[in-house]
Amino acid sequence: MSDIKVTTLANGLRVAVDPMPEVESASLGIWVACGTRHESAELNGMAHMLEHMAFKGTRTRSARAIAEEIENVGGSLNAYTGREITAYHASVLKEDVALGVEMISDILRNSVFDPDELQRERGVILQEIGQALDTPDDVIFDQFQETALPGQPLGRPVLGTAASVEAASSVPSTKRWLCSRPCSTTTITTPALPSGRTERSTGDISSRPLQSLSQTGSPSALASARPVSRKVSVR
Repeated sequence: MSDIKVTTLANGLRVAVDPMPEVESASLGIWVACGTRHESAELNGMAHMLEHMAFKGTRTRSARAIAEEIENVGGSLNAYTGREITAYHASVLKEDVALGVEMISDILRNSVFDPDELQRERGVILQEIGQALDTPDDVIFDQFQETALPGQPLGRPVLGTAASVEAASSVPSTKRWLCSRPCSTTTITTPALPSGRTERSTGDISSRPLQSLSQTGSPSALASARPVSRKVSVR
């Protein structure tokens, strides 16, 4: 029977731990309460763009270093977006839990938001939009949302449109949008974590408004809507 324990750290972050001593691996993640529903029509797709940028380098790691460091321990680092949440998560062996927490915290707290990387990712996202338009179930799902919730953020596509992605592809526009978002980081979940490790690793990630979080240099601590995976390593 599951014995999930939920505690709240001094920085306001809720931590849920589900001990599973019989397994040799761990899954952990940080869920951010922000998504497509917080976007204006002009900035549709901004949250998804920020999720992409989280893996494009931090003050201590390049994009390549992020991928190689998690792969070197046989783990995976990934993210997905929901209309109201974003999740950044990792799967590692149990002895590497501390590394997984530290790496997720790093991409949320220390992303550098490089303008050149942003322009490259714009092309990647435009390709994703094209692929979605060629996928019937994606088209139907987006049309259903638009029909059910016309003129509302929840009725817009997670990826945005080609026009909105191109218009919102500059660093100043994305940072202005980020700093206006009253969103919060909510939960970390892991089967095992050394006492005190989460608070030391997450530091200034907290449940306070994202405007405060962005001032610490982490402009990518949120993302978008329909589950869209951003995988940077293999298991």
